[in-house]
Amino acid sequence: MDIIKEPAEKAENTLRRHLIGGALCAFTSYTLVREARAAASVTDGRLSAKRWIDRQEEMARGLHTGTLTQAAWHDEVMRLDREVEVPDLMKEAARGRITQAGEPFMKDPVKRNIRFLDDSGEPRRLTYAAAIFSFEPESVITPHAHKHLATAHMVVDGRVRVRTFDRLADREGALLIRPTGDHVARVGEAAAMTTVKDNVHWFTPVGGRAVTFDVIISDLDPGQDSYLIQPLDPLGGERQADGSILAPLVSFAEGMKRYNARM
Repeated sequence: MDIIKEPAEKAENTLRRHLIGGALCAFTSYTLVREARAAASVTDGRLSAKRWIDRQEEMARGLHTGTLTQAAWHDEVMRLDREVEVPDLMKEAARGRITQAGEPFMKDPVKRNIRFLDDSGEPRRLTYAAAIFSFEPESVITPHAHKHLATAHMVVDGRVRVRTFDRLADREGALLIRPTGDHVARVGEAAAMTTVKDNVHWFTPVGGRAVTFDVIISDLDPGQDSYLIQPLDPLGGERQADGSILAPLVSFAEGMKRYNARM
């Protein structure tokens, strides 16, 4: 069902203005946190949007073919996100094809899918999907685990509290997990998720609205579902002697009831 009430052209222009505005906000914040790292493509040594898009494609193909391990992808995608010119990436996204992914579920952020364009203005066929997630102050991505995919989430506006956990084992109605991180990510900082590292994550905006730019690689396990999302409740779980948590699996609706942006 089409949930965008405006005519398609008007709706796309509205989304485009939102992204361009976000890029300008991101630029203001980004000048405060940028790092002087060596990379190719732009005059100050940082990575251009087009080179970042191409490099993401190379790595996504590597995951699918098995020439790149999930652990190596995790570390490399985090490095790339520290090196890319965020305003340049947002401008490249704004010139692409933008579609809203559907009405948000309860307190979920608004998701917009991005199709990058080639030099002739045609949509690129990429191995990965790209999306923008726009958080309102009360939005929350509740704790959840994943199967059959890898994702990376870079803050491009505002600040996001990122909490991550390794997935140690599956239990009846629960997952055994171990906390791996809890920090506030600012513009240009990212979190990544794979089967082998940081498989569980939980995101909340800090101090107002925030936006993330996400890379999503699905269908990593042939013969299985494209992907699987499993909400769970780490705060309500049973703490183990070694610091791990036996966290019960819950429904999406129950997860939204138990978790909010102020937690």
